[in-house]
Amino acid sequence: MLLEYQNQVIGLSSIGLDGEKIDNITAKEKPRIKVYPLMIIATSLDCLKECYFDYEILEKTDISTPLGEIVIIRVLTEGLALVAGPSTITAMKAIKVSLEKYGVKKLFIDGALFRKSIASFKIADAAILSTGASYSKDIDKVVEDTSLLLEELTLSRVEDNIFKLLSNEKNSLVLDSTFNKTTINLNTLLNNEKIVSKFLTKETKYLYVAGALTNKLVQVIIDQRFIIKDLKIIVKDETHVIIDPDYMTKLMLTNSSILVINRINVLFLTYIRVRH
Repeated sequence: MLLEYQNQVIGLSSIGLDGEKIDNITAKEKPRIKVYPLMIIATSLDCLKECYFDYEILEKTDISTPLGEIVIIRVLTEGLALVAGPSTITAMKAIKVSLEKYGVKKLFIDGALFRKSIASFKIADAAILSTGASYSKDIDKVVEDTSLLLEELTLSRVEDNIFKLLSNEKNSLVLDSTFNKTTINLNTLLNNEKIVSKFLTKETKYLYVAGALTNKLVQVIIDQRFIIKDLKIIVKDETHVIIDPDYMTKLMLTNSSILVINRINVLFLTYIRVRH
């Protein structure tokens, strides 16, 4: 894809480590990252040892990673890059500001396996989902899990009246059919999932989760399936849905649905196949 942006000032970074020959997690071959002159890259200092092109360092940030400080570099000659950017949304926001100083109008951020946070509307205008044999050599598993993940990333937005009601809420809560609100006064539901069951009654129509929708929380909802009917679970955006494919399947069987306050704009689904 970067080939289409030769001779353009675009930015490039990553939420994980990208550009290496072998994936550190899956131990499978990965596509290399080929960069071209004028491109601006935000990467960790140690990665420069594996960047096979001429470059100039424009700026050293104060953002630390396990691979060293993040630096902003300008590509001078064509070559292969190793990119490891910041791991948090806050740090990536700071990187975006730095890149804009050097004329970057378009920024590409490489994601990471099971790290959806970078696709949040707070960072990205749009997202591209990439799947294939690097995820699994079992084609059936690739198709099934990718299908479920795509569903997670393209959830429906809440109705406008619910959007207005929840847009400034900081705590999780439940709503009945007349939109009466009962707040769950906890800073986080993580490790407090069982408490939610006390708020799920036959009158409950909506559950707003201020943080992450996790496997444990989904299990609480599944356990209450004979009490609640057609529950609508609301999260801030799709990156807050952190559940395994089998839990998503079980949740759908309860006739529950997941809605979002802010949608992610998924442009494409790409598939990378292994060459023989």
